[in-house]
Amino acid sequence: MAARVVLYVEDDPVNAMLMQGIVELRPGCQLHVARDGAEARRFVAEQRVDLLLCDLRLPDINGDTLLAELRAADLPAGVPALLVTAESEFVAADLARRGGFDGHWTKPLDVAATLRSLEHWLWER
Repeated sequence: MAARVVLYVEDDPVNAMLMQGIVELRPGCQLHVARDGAEARRFVAEQRVDLLLCDLRLPDINGDTLLAELRAADLPAGVPALLVTAESEFVAADLARRGGFDGHWTKPLDVAATLRSLEHWLWER
């Protein structure tokens, strides 16, 4: 079975390294990090994505605007997209809903909860 491809759009290298460490704990997942919207657009145009994780504030675009652009271009509607943000749980939930995301994760990430959520979004739904 092919590895599930997770695209994480994140400009902070520490957050990207943390996510890489978490995803490596889940066999069958492959993480790609895009540092900005331009890199994410290129990746989605060229590669299959099974789950999109997106920071809210990127150097060249807001995460919700990027998600709308990706959906209008090459990201299939069935691919789940999660907002990953340092905002409070309440604010994150509202931003995710208004931004067209399927859900959200709040930073700092809880490793066990993130692994359970990966399982849900990639295999169980």
